Amino acid sequence: MAGISKKQSFHQKNLNLVLQQIINNSPISRIDIARNLDMNKSSITSLYNEIEHQGYLKEIGIGQASKSGGRKPILVALNEKYGYTISIDLGYKHLHIMANYLNCQDFYYRRIKNPSSQVSDILKIVDEQINEIKHYDDTKNGLLGIAFSIHGIVDEQEVISSPFLDMENIDLQQRYCEQYGVPVLLENEANLAAIFEHDFNNEYNKANLICVSIHKGIGAGIILNQQIYRGFQGAAGEIGRSLMMLNQDIKVENICSEDAIVERVRQLKNDNRIERKDVVSLARDKDADVNNALQDFIHGIVRILFNVSVAFAPEEIYLSSPLLEELPALFDEIELQTQQLKMNPQLYLIANSNYANLLGAASLINHHVLNLDDYNLKFSYKNK
Repeated sequence: MAGISKKQSFHQKNLNLVLQQIINNSPISRIDIARNLDMNKSSITSLYNEIEHQGYLKEIGIGQASKSGGRKPILVALNEKYGYTISIDLGYKHLHIMANYLNCQDFYYRRIKNPSSQVSDILKIVDEQINEIKHYDDTKNGLLGIAFSIHGIVDEQEVISSPFLDMENIDLQQRYCEQYGVPVLLENEANLAAIFEHDFNNEYNKANLICVSIHKGIGAGIILNQQIYRGFQGAAGEIGRSLMMLNQDIKVENICSEDAIVERVRQLKNDNRIERKDVVSLARDKDADVNNALQDFIHGIVRILFNVSVAFAPEEIYLSSPLLEELPALFDEIELQTQQLKMNPQLYLIANSNYANLLGAASLINHHVLNLDDYNLKFSYKNK
């Protein structure tokens, strides 16, 4: 905080703590905020009034009076319609875009097939969608920030590697900051799925968790001590590039990613038209070729999970995979085999994994626009 005095810094920290209490514990009263932060009522009132003046609060009712009587306290919550953010997942085949209020509840979502693998073509659709979202905006301050979910390596808000889309040397952050005049953040999609689980579904505030994302490639979002671990140049979690020792060195994702399974079934059936939905259908029909391919998939994923568990010792591991969502029996088998290997962390399957990336991005950008980047915030999501 260059140019800010210690007194100003201390005051801003207290403002942040009060806002954090309101977000994480709403509905809440001033007396409960004071109690939780061990601060006197007059200090809390001053901070509360400043946050209220900024427009971040809304009154939602009256609480119960204390046992000693007195006035019933006013209960407050975050004013979700202060403004909204936009989350964009630049997937290999589809663009996913979501608009969220400040409490992360969405009011707009679209899934659109990509016109090509050139990011410039996809961004034309992004711009059209951002303009379309304006018609649904019922907030006071409008667009506050944008976050991109990137299926590749991101370092210092720059896309270092994008194996599935041609980024054409376009600086996404600069382009959208200049175009819309709001903060713009870029983050790896597996990291965002991990943020989603940490910020939306982490009832017991687990400090260490991992999300393994199994899509066209395989990546891991790693949260250590409540923070995303990105490693050197943002390359942490690229577990799909790990080598498996067979007759030759082969990358894990060349065997165990969803695309690898689809490609293997195409070869077995001599049919290049086969997609994931066809694999799912054949699996449900107990096709022998598909069953063998999926058993190899299970075997490889179990080994990946065990190795990740040993390397990082997380409290929980989450799997983000549309294939496992559609064939939950595969997840059951993976869970059983990890238990047989005595893997310590509990294993979970993320439901509606496409939403997980977007909601993680919404949390990331909401933290930023609220000046709460380094604070733990807890959001809830009502599935429509």
